[in-house]
Amino acid sequence: MPLKEAASRLGKDPRTLIKAITAGQLRGGAMPRPERLRWYVYADELPSPPGPPTASRPVSDGVLQDLRAQIVSLTEANRLLIAAQQDLLDAGQSGQDAADKYRAVAQRYLDALGQFVTPGHLGDLTDV
Repeated sequence: MPLKEAASRLGKDPRTLIKAITAGQLRGGAMPRPERLRWYVYADELPSPPGPPTASRPVSDGVLQDLRAQIVSLTEANRLLIAAQQDLLDAGQSGQDAADKYRAVAQRYLDALGQFVTPGHLGDLTDV
C-alpha cells in the first residue's frame, strides 16, 4: 500500500513511517524510481479499515463433525494414494530389473549361438 495511504490510515506523518520502516519496526520498503524512492507499507501491517461489522453465522456441531470426518477420510485417502504411488515406482523398478536380466540372458544366448556357428579353427574359414 502506498506510504501516503498508510500514513492517513495510521494517522501519522509519512516521515515517521519511513523511519519505522528503516528501523524495522514496520514492514515495508522502497522501490527505486527515476525521481525518488517510492515507499510502501505491507497492508497486513495496518489495522483493518473501519466498516460495518461482518456477521458471522455460528457453525453447528453437526457441520463441524461432518467436516472433521471429511478431513479424516481425505487424509486416509491421501495416505493410500501415496502408498499406491510408491508401489507403482517399485513395480517400475522391478520391471526395469527384469528387462536388464532379460537382456543379459539374450546376450548369453547370442554368445552361445555364436560358438556353434563360428568354426573352431581359423583355417576352417577359408573353406567357405
